[in-house]
Amino acid sequence: MKAHNNMKPLIMNLLGFLIVIFLSESCGGQATETENNDGRTNIYNDATLRQIYDFRCEGNTAELIKFFSNSMPQYRKAAVLAVGTMKDSMATVAAASLLSDSDPLVRQAAVFSIGQIGHIAGQKYLTDYIDKEQNNTVRGEILVALGKCGDEKSLKTIGSGKIPHSETDLISGQIKGLCHLAKRGLYSINTTEKAINILCDTTLHEKIRAVASEYFAICNSEFSLYTDEFIKTYNNTTLNCIKENITLALGKCHNARSLEFLKEKIQDEKTDYRIVLNAINALENYPYQDCKDLILEKLKFFDEKISSYAAKYLFNKGIKADSSLYLELSREVPGWQTRTYLLGAALKYSNNKKSISASIKSGFEVAQNIYEKASLLRCLESDVSSYGFVENQTFYAENEMLRTEGLKTLIAMYDSPEFEKYSKRQMTLKGENLNEDFALIFKKAIQNGNTQMVALAAQAIASHSEISEYYMNTFFLNQAVSNCILPRDADTYTVLVDAVKKVNGQTIKPIQASAIDSPDWDYIRSINPGEKIIISTQKGEITLKTDINNAPVAVANFLRLVDEKYFDNSCFTNISTTFLENRGSITGYDENESVMLPTELTERVFDEGTVALITTALNNSVATQWFIMLTSKTVLDGTSSVIATVTDGMDCVHALNTGDNIISIRRLKE
Repeated sequence: MKAHNNMKPLIMNLLGFLIVIFLSESCGGQATETENNDGRTNIYNDATLRQIYDFRCEGNTAELIKFFSNSMPQYRKAAVLAVGTMKDSMATVAAASLLSDSDPLVRQAAVFSIGQIGHIAGQKYLTDYIDKEQNNTVRGEILVALGKCGDEKSLKTIGSGKIPHSETDLISGQIKGLCHLAKRGLYSINTTEKAINILCDTTLHEKIRAVASEYFAICNSEFSLYTDEFIKTYNNTTLNCIKENITLALGKCHNARSLEFLKEKIQDEKTDYRIVLNAINALENYPYQDCKDLILEKLKFFDEKISSYAAKYLFNKGIKADSSLYLELSREVPGWQTRTYLLGAALKYSNNKKSISASIKSGFEVAQNIYEKASLLRCLESDVSSYGFVENQTFYAENEMLRTEGLKTLIAMYDSPEFEKYSKRQMTLKGENLNEDFALIFKKAIQNGNTQMVALAAQAIASHSEISEYYMNTFFLNQAVSNCILPRDADTYTVLVDAVKKVNGQTIKPIQASAIDSPDWDYIRSINPGEKIIISTQKGEITLKTDINNAPVAVANFLRLVDEKYFDNSCFTNISTTFLENRGSITGYDENESVMLPTELTERVFDEGTVALITTALNNSVATQWFIMLTSKTVLDGTSSVIATVTDGMDCVHALNTGDNIISIRRLKE
């Protein structure tokens, strides 16, 4: 009998072991590996994680919510992140149920997802819960999420109270939340004071202060009271992104000291080009005559990114008296981007547009660079009389980018102050009705079927619904709606629906994101985490480290395209102070955009060197369009699928410009 009693603990241990085995097998058999993943193992060897991902691709919220009660925290986390990625407002309540989860990582994921969903209902759940949460990391994430989904009430919640310096997670969450609110146009004197206090507090980590500097770059307000603080912070910081943001903030100070500081930074050849570009943008808030000499000096700078921004300044802020000067300078500068902006400025401010337009058209005919041709076409937006030439390119050019840029030019002509004056003159002299001509141009663009052009024309019609009087009927709009192929044409569909409503009052039910094909799990599971690729460009090499665990579908698709040499000989189609973009083809508009991928949004931050896919209106990712971050931007966190990080060659990334070639992309064999 005594021996029998000694067997009880043994039997109970064995039963416990069998239960663990059963749970592990029923949940994919990889619980330990997934839970303790160190980034060197492909987590999608786990069958349950694959199942969760399949439900996300199907858009099956109901099945995902069932995992919220799973015994394994990694599955609860994966499921709630999937719901947040889908941005299904009906799932807000279910996601909020995980705010009381025993695992802080699950609670953090639930908070992130409520913010991503963005429904105002999330505000109440988050504010009711924040005082109950003991983990400061999670509490900080609540403040961030409130910034994404809250209203004026959240503005007060986030901006009130003094947070101790020791609680850096809360301070970080507070300023990130204020940035997200500011992005949505919500800010106040109180939140601005919070931001300036964080920015100037040198005891805080510089990355927290960097987010505070972003607040001032985002807000459209007057900041002259903080000029001294901005300049002192600029001079004392080591982070370039803080300097970039402060440069933009100084453009909103509107005083002599700020102007002189900006000019000093532009003149200093040691200043990083991103700061110089932001400084030139900031100068647009100051009188032209105070900036003219410096801008003219920068037109011949060796870095065309800087010289073209100087020319762009003249296009935006020039004066009629200097029109001939801009034309003369356009003959002296070496770069096509700078030259086309100067030609555009000369035309825009000239009283005698005919000869300048003729020069631009001649340059267009002989230009070999497709991006230069597109830029020259856009120059003509200041001369409405050239609309016939532009219309011809819009509908008969072989290159899709030229056709799309032509339509953008026509829309800009129609929106220009000169249109009404020229239209009246043509009616008086020749009996031509330009309003009717442009109405028919927009109709023709919609009937032509190119999704980019359809979206642009629909937006033009929606913005000027009065031109619908020139249509015998608006059936062509409804026809364009029915011609949309979803989810590929989601952005175009959304604009068309708005146009139909504004023109004839008809309400078309907005579409929901449709199911996407199940991932190729065999291929995804064959990919090693951290697999590297090399981008060879005309200006050097860039090394990317991919992350299959973060975005399995997007990374697998990208690597397949790399293996197919899809991106070889393509160009970087756009560069700003924030990112460098590749759209997969020389035209910039590719038929392969029809391949839509599920967005895979996680807590990954958008730092300099982050590589991500472009996202559509229906929250899908475009398979062939990606960009590299040139700086850090908190407000982009959670907006796109992150596929990789630049590990080497950022100097090459910063040297690239619009139209520069990718020679090849290949996997790095180690």
